[in-house]
Amino acid sequence: MKVIQLKGLDTDLYPLIGPLVMNPKVLKANNNYPFKTTANHQWYIAVNDQEEVMGFLPVENKKSTSVINNYYLKEDDGELLKLLFCQIDIKKDITAIVLSKHLDIFKKLGFEPEHQWTNYIKMIYTNHDKK
Repeated sequence: MKVIQLKGLDTDLYPLIGPLVMNPKVLKANNNYPFKTTANHQWYIAVNDQEEVMGFLPVENKKSTSVINNYYLKEDDGELLKLLFCQIDIKKDITAIVLSKHLDIFKKLGFEPEHQWTNYIKMIYTNHDKK
């Protein structure tokens, strides 16, 4: 498994993740919430040996924090999330809007719940070694 990093508007991003983000099953798993990207996003994309995208974690860089608001993990794979998360050069705290079913996966990475809605949880990862 390898991780590809791409900027949010990189032309290589769309052919790579397009088939997933337009797949009705993937959208349903994301509560029919559309995936989005901007120039402020950095994408971490896990690809297997057959070049199949297994998951992705887009991180939006904002002024005082980084934000994870859309992500995909094939088969809700916690190890896959760990692989993607470990690639992030963490310079700020990270706010993540997490699917409720992934609460424990994000907690294992050091995220703390801050607010809970019906289908999502706002979680915070505090960077104690801010660069």
